[in-house]
Amino acid sequence: MAQSDFAGVAAALPEAARAERERPFWETLVGQHGWRWVLDAGCGGGFHLRLLQGLGVRAVGLDLAVAPLASQRGAPVLAGDVLAVPLRPVRFDAVLCLGNTFSLLADREAQRRALRALGELLAPGGMLLVQAEDAGTTVRDGPCLRTRRLPGGGVHVRVFERRGSRVRMLAGVADPGGDAALQGVWLLPTDASRLASMARPLGMVEVELPAPPAGAPGSWWLGLCRRDVTR
Repeated sequence: MAQSDFAGVAAALPEAARAERERPFWETLVGQHGWRWVLDAGCGGGFHLRLLQGLGVRAVGLDLAVAPLASQRGAPVLAGDVLAVPLRPVRFDAVLCLGNTFSLLADREAQRRALRALGELLAPGGMLLVQAEDAGTTVRDGPCLRTRRLPGGGVHVRVFERRGSRVRMLAGVADPGGDAALQGVWLLPTDASRLASMARPLGMVEVELPAPPAGAPGSWWLGLCRRDVTR
């Protein structure tokens, strides 16, 4: 499935309940760190752009394939790759990289390149905030099926299955009792400790975060600052 197709499915998911669940976490981060200017790298349908804008933060999105989708919903978005961000010399109070963005990268070297590229966009004292679900944990006990009801009566379906060193994720939307045309992407199992260890040689250190919103099993959050600019 193309990234824009996945974003279209994500945009159809219930947003109000998710925003209510996550807002206290983002309010705390914005208040503690004084964020005013934030980049959401891999913004997809723009959920976090809208949430941050509601908190008074200037937020801009970056995505490889779905700029039209997010921009049509009121958030400024640039088309671009996390491996070659077209924004230098802009410096942000925070750079977000959430969801499966890091897991979708081809290999560990690509993940290192992304850490370096996103870290270079931080203002002094800024934070790189990464969130994902470890696909390896999801399929630890075998293939996994997840479903979620949509407001219009449809069902959002995701299937995870390990294939060698990667995990195949298939996703789609079905009518209750009907079939779903599933299309997929490959995920590289990744956890917070692995990314933190990859970030240290780049001069980035882990920082404490407030309690994050509850997520799926294997979901994790990681805050990083460059060692030479931490407060």
